[in-house]
Amino acid sequence: MVSCGQAPPPDALVEGRRFPALTLTNFDGSHESMEQYRGKLVVLNVWATWCAPCRQELPGLDRLRHKLDPERFSVIGLSVDAERDIALEFLHERGITFKSYQDTDAALAQRVLEIRVYPDTFIISPEGVLLKRIVGERDWDRPELPAILDEAADGRLERLQDV
Repeated sequence: MVSCGQAPPPDALVEGRRFPALTLTNFDGSHESMEQYRGKLVVLNVWATWCAPCRQELPGLDRLRHKLDPERFSVIGLSVDAERDIALEFLHERGITFKSYQDTDAALAQRVLEIRVYPDTFIISPEGVLLKRIVGERDWDRPELPAILDEAADGRLERLQDV
C-alpha cells in the first residue's frame, strides 16, 4: 500500500467514539456543519492533488457514491490543497461529483483529525460515531463494498474490518 506520508496516525480519534463536530468550508467560502449528514452513513475522504494515491482513489470513491442510496449514505471529500482553484480544477477534469470541501491551511486535517498520512478516510455512523479509519489508498471499486457499507449503516459492523 502506498500513501503520502510515513508516520501512522495517532490514536486521538477512536473507533466507537463520537466523531468530532466539524464545520466544513465549501469552495465558495460558505460553511456547513457535519451535523447535516446525521442520519446517513458518511464516508469522509481527506485528500490532496499533490498526493498520487489520493488522485488514484478519488474516481473509485465517486463510482462508489453512485452505487449507494443517497437517502442513506454520503460520500464527501476534504481537500487539503493550499490553492482552492487547483483542487476545483482537478475535481472538474476527472468528473468527480461527490460533495467536496476545502481545508486550505490543513487545520482540520492536522489539528482536529490529526492526519499524518494521505489519503485518510473516515467511515462515520448515522449517529455520528467513528466506525472505521482507513489510512492510505483503498480500492473503492470492490464489488462487495456497497453491501458492507449497507450493513454498517444498519449497525452490523462485522465485515467493516474488510474495507
